[in-house]
Amino acid sequence: MEIESKNTFERVLREGINVFTGAGFSVLASDKNGEILPIGDGLRKEIIREFPGSPSILQLPQLCTLISRSRREDLYRYIRARYEVGDFSSKYQQLANINIKNIFTTNIDNLVEKIFKGNPHKYVNNAMFNGVSFRDKIAIDYFYLHGSVSDPESHLIFGDLDIANAFSTEPTKWNYLKSVMNKFPTVFWGYALKDAGTLQVFADALNDKNRKNAWIIVHPKFVDEGEIEYYQSLDLKIIRADTEEFLDYLSSFEGIDSVDGTINKYQNPFMEYSVPSHSEIERRSINDFYQGANPSWSDIYSSRVIRLSYYSIVEEYINSGKNILITGGPATGKSTLLMQLAAFHDFNGVKLFLSDISITKAETLAARLKDIPVLLFVDNMQTSMDALNNLSLKSNIKLVIAERDYAYLSASRANFLRKNIEIIDITQITDADCQGITDNIPVDLKSRKFYNKKDGDSLFELIEHNCRTPSIKERFKNVLNELKKRDEKLVQLFLLACYLHNSRSVTSMDVIYSYFQGERVGHEEIYALIQILSSCLSENVGEYSDSDQDCFSIRSNLLAEHITTIAPEKELACMLVNFHNNVSRFCIPNYDAFKRRAYDARLFEKAFPETNDGEEIYDIIFRKHASPFNLQQKALYLSRRGNHERAFIVIDEAIAKSGSGNWSVRNSYAIIKFKANIGRADSNDVRKALDESMESLEQCHDADLRKAFHAMSYADQSLKYWRKYRDDTARGYLRKSKEWLGEEADKDNKIGNVGRLLKQINKSLG
Repeated sequence: MEIESKNTFERVLREGINVFTGAGFSVLASDKNGEILPIGDGLRKEIIREFPGSPSILQLPQLCTLISRSRREDLYRYIRARYEVGDFSSKYQQLANINIKNIFTTNIDNLVEKIFKGNPHKYVNNAMFNGVSFRDKIAIDYFYLHGSVSDPESHLIFGDLDIANAFSTEPTKWNYLKSVMNKFPTVFWGYALKDAGTLQVFADALNDKNRKNAWIIVHPKFVDEGEIEYYQSLDLKIIRADTEEFLDYLSSFEGIDSVDGTINKYQNPFMEYSVPSHSEIERRSINDFYQGANPSWSDIYSSRVIRLSYYSIVEEYINSGKNILITGGPATGKSTLLMQLAAFHDFNGVKLFLSDISITKAETLAARLKDIPVLLFVDNMQTSMDALNNLSLKSNIKLVIAERDYAYLSASRANFLRKNIEIIDITQITDADCQGITDNIPVDLKSRKFYNKKDGDSLFELIEHNCRTPSIKERFKNVLNELKKRDEKLVQLFLLACYLHNSRSVTSMDVIYSYFQGERVGHEEIYALIQILSSCLSENVGEYSDSDQDCFSIRSNLLAEHITTIAPEKELACMLVNFHNNVSRFCIPNYDAFKRRAYDARLFEKAFPETNDGEEIYDIIFRKHASPFNLQQKALYLSRRGNHERAFIVIDEAIAKSGSGNWSVRNSYAIIKFKANIGRADSNDVRKALDESMESLEQCHDADLRKAFHAMSYADQSLKYWRKYRDDTARGYLRKSKEWLGEEADKDNKIGNVGRLLKQINKSLG
């Protein structure tokens, strides 16, 4: 037996589930004459034999309609006798082991009532006759949608079209049933492809939340992959088992107490970090989300923001008790998925959501919550590393984290990444997700021409190509052009905010005052500049929202990220020079995270094409903070600018200051040596230098904990080495790359670049 999302399924079996039963559910039952209840085409064939002269060409609904015109009583008497249960397998009693809230059936037999008759723990409430139960923990509400042999007043219905018709004639009843269905997850049991119409009616009735938590039991011997694909298109998860096998499985729940998943007995002592309910949020236009704004809770609760297939994958890992790290490239929906999980994942404990968390705050949270189950959602791992290490040691706290660059983090500070954690890269999205996303783009934004996703497109790029509004890059340029016309200080403040945001900090008033100190910009003028930028800046609501000064953030991560690709060279250089000359590191919020991104060689390569200018600003940075990592970025900057001789001198100094065991710096040393030589004419010295670079990366991989980081660097260089030499040595590097990348790819830790590089390696090996 195979169960998709088994941990999640077993959780809902304990906390509450709806059961929909079709004909296949009753295969272990017989009528009062000991004959097995008819399923499939069996009843139609029996009726043709019982009523001679009936046209054999007719399907069951048409056949019953024809006979009932002249012999209705005889027909109903026969059908009721055939579906009156006389005996059934004792294995059906295992249903009492799970927490069934509602049973909906399209069967007309009375098997369900027979199963629970006299049960000391559960009873079946005929909701069609008595109405639904109210706060009755031992009641199972029972809805027979096609009529029942135990209810002589009910009309017996056959076929898919009849049920759709019944609901259309009684919309109030149908709407109420939909509300009942959507209170709990669902399992469909005993349906086959011939019941497609009925299944689709019910599946479409489930809202987005419960459609992601719906299963269908399929007989492993009588189902093909095409049928499976159809069920999956309805968002149904698959359980491969026959009825007897599934009932045996339910026996494992005997003696396990059910839990009321609708009641949370724990009080949250940190309401400021709680997930807001739908009624508490401030609404905004969904158009903002589709135009690149950071996701808000208003977007999360909107029906126009779908849950990607990754939602169920992450939820399954949460239910297995593991910590989760959601990663992926820029604009792939990491924060949106994290917020959806925080809002919609049912958890019997306290849920907290933080953008970042300090070690001292983590200690306070852990102390106050020590006896309470906690699910902590954190949207920024780099700024919260020490805190997360601390919290990962607490048995009552489980972590769900979103972060882009986890493969490059300092191994010494990421101990929890090696403990009971699943790393899920959400960069690639399915075709079904793509369709769902484009279907939900607001009509006033949506392009008339449909764009099909191409390999390498991010989720937001898919959205952007399917909108007729200007792209985020165009908007960035437009913003800068408009600001230039008004005041150069606006350009500087905008780029400053982008720089701080991209470096995992915020734009505090202290930073702004320091930045403009030479221009004598007063308090009122600063707030006037901020007001003008209000469409791009918003007041920060994260870690620093309760500080004694105002702090601001860029409204869109995507907008901030384009500082390295679109910002004009002159203005960018001016901002960086002013910032590092005027702003003390002691007034930069979250400096510990800031320093890890703010000196990135790629940004400085864009701003300072002349290496003398770039070296000068890196020297200012180093005087303020004499870290070997700053020398490392300076060396990478010089290498990217083609000044390999100076780059070697600087990286040697970085190694001397950091020690031989700093594998990140040694990785950079190897890369710089490789780049300096790969483009040169072949010679013994060139070949020797390239081999030494490869050997250095091998040492890094063997000694460091960040295997994926070094494996990707090694594979990238192996491909370039192969294109230059194409000999046995080059093939050996490719083989080792394949081995290392394979070790990463075989794990549940899914890194998008690992798969991409592995494909290229395999293609080169032939």
